[in-house]
Amino acid sequence: KEETEKKEEKAPHKDFGFVTISAGEGLSEIFKELGVDEVIEGGQTMNPSTEDMVNAIEHVNADTVYILPNNKNIILAAEQTIPMVKDRNVIIVPTRTIPQGMTAMLNFDPEISAESNAQLMTDALASVGTGLVTFAARSSEFGGKKIKEGDIIALENGRLTITEKSTVKALVKLAKDMVSRDTSFITLIYGEDVSEEEAEKAYGELREKFGSRTDITLVKGDQPVYYFILSVE
Repeated sequence: KEETEKKEEKAPHKDFGFVTISAGEGLSEIFKELGVDEVIEGGQTMNPSTEDMVNAIEHVNADTVYILPNNKNIILAAEQTIPMVKDRNVIIVPTRTIPQGMTAMLNFDPEISAESNAQLMTDALASVGTGLVTFAARSSEFGGKKIKEGDIIALENGRLTITEKSTVKALVKLAKDMVSRDTSFITLIYGEDVSEEEAEKAYGELREKFGSRTDITLVKGDQPVYYFILSVE
């Protein structure tokens, strides 16, 4: 234990640090590549506590630590860390989805002040559309549509828009709804329950439909619950 504590103290001190909440090995790796210091495992059903976030902040040797919750249900718990951490400046960037978290990191500028960065990262969130392909956990009726337990469903920015029998079909329909003339980038992140073959098929269909005018990236996210996360910018 003492050994690890000594190692942690030696992390070089810096001006800015980042804590994010994510689920899935692939997504955690992506956030680390984007410059995140601490990734807390969390997801739809296992939201991290304020205490988990305080612990993560304390592991980051920085004057200002940004938290990216990546889920609207975690923003409040993240905000509660601010009065609990006395020795550094904690700023919440109100990311509601994984794609928003990635965009926030891509827009960070180490040359400007902490507050200006918070504004820059928050402003960038408006340009990101998030699509999710998952399954209905129970039978219900939604906006006049009957949904059976286990049906494949697609959500556009949190609204249920599509029910389908196939994940790839649901994804392609979702992309058609979300992609506009102004779209420059599409990122397709596939989950732990999607085979590489299925992911390649989905990627191929997106390239066929939108590849001439948009930059499309396929990413192995390993996330649970969501077969596909679609980021459209």
